[in-house]
Amino acid sequence: MINNNWYETFFSGINCEMWTKAPTMDWTKQEVAFLVDTLNVQPGATLLDIPCGFGRHALELAKHGFRITGVDISTEFLLALNERVDAEQLAIEVIQGDMLTTTIKGSFDGAYCLGNSFGYVDYSGMDIFVKKVAAALKPGARFVINSGMLAESILPNFPKTGHYVLDELTMDINNSYATGDSCMLTELTYTKAGHTEVHYFKHYVFTLSEIKRLLAGHGLRTIDVYKSTEKQLYLFGDQQLYLVAEKS
Repeated sequence: MINNNWYETFFSGINCEMWTKAPTMDWTKQEVAFLVDTLNVQPGATLLDIPCGFGRHALELAKHGFRITGVDISTEFLLALNERVDAEQLAIEVIQGDMLTTTIKGSFDGAYCLGNSFGYVDYSGMDIFVKKVAAALKPGARFVINSGMLAESILPNFPKTGHYVLDELTMDINNSYATGDSCMLTELTYTKAGHTEVHYFKHYVFTLSEIKRLLAGHGLRTIDVYKSTEKQLYLFGDQQLYLVAEKS
């Protein structure tokens, strides 16, 4: 059994190291360029990054003149992010807290939730999350969601196992699917220099129409659905979703 609050302790140890090293700088720059374009914002705009992780998008956006508020629950991720913010004197406000319960002050010119974070909790929890983001956006502001965990992406070729190597780190993945709850249950085994760590997570799987209805319920109209940062149309079986919604 995996607890519903798994994400409170998941991002720690070797797990953080793997996810910090895995994304390339080119990938980050491509996603940041996509965000600036699809959010339709200019330097000086205020953006909400939730959850922000170790801040790979927030850091790059701040370097380009955007003012960022990043929210995340991981102490290890935010320690590293705060060190970068202080060292480089970047316009990033870092807030530690649960994305469902943390108070977000002010209003924003745009928001984004990238890297499979949409679906950490069930439908009622995601409804709370979307309501929070929508309330923080100015009228006409946009919200971008990226996920590789959409039902149309993950279910056609469900990945039961996986094996990845990154420098001296290895990650072995075992997945199962809880049909009654529509969620993927995952065991991650990390190995580094003879040391092993095991982490577990639960990710709820939504269809595209469910996400669009969830957003619409809080005044966020889906305006574009892509499979890549090159703005190619998302279709059944595509590995990634990049959804753009706008607040009415």
